[in-house]
Amino acid sequence: MNSWNKRTREVAHLLNPAFCGRMLYSAINAYSIKTKRAFPFPLVYLVLPLVLHKETRANINSRTQLHLWVQQHPQLLIDFPQRTTELIPITNEAVELLLQTGKLVLTPNAELEVSPTSRSLSKTKYVDSEIAECLLKCEHIARWFATAGKVENIYIELGVRP
Repeated sequence: MNSWNKRTREVAHLLNPAFCGRMLYSAINAYSIKTKRAFPFPLVYLVLPLVLHKETRANINSRTQLHLWVQQHPQLLIDFPQRTTELIPITNEAVELLLQTGKLVLTPNAELEVSPTSRSLSKTKYVDSEIAECLLKCEHIARWFATAGKVENIYIELGVRP
């Protein structure tokens, strides 16, 4: 990962840890509400590549189960493994920020939970229509993950190898 002064302005603004962390927080919180369980850590690496790709984001809908969505939109996953790999450092920075600020905690089983002592992040503060769409799609992804089965199955479904 390039240091901040070596990143282009666009990358620094779009992929900053606060924005990406806000999206991950949204997915982790929605997953926890739906399942009453902690969020499996490996799944955190799949959220940003799905949401940040505009065409993919536009087609995400949790009313369709993940495996059916993959069958209906295979063209959206052509470069998904590459996007996932490229976003690993960005995801790591965002998770680190959420852990350091106490918004998330790491469980003894290496899963992520929203901290019970932290105030919830607002869904509307500092949010324009595109950010609101990103946050909503993160919640859709969380619902997919909640009903899709094992982590390994989700990775296989999306064509990514751990």
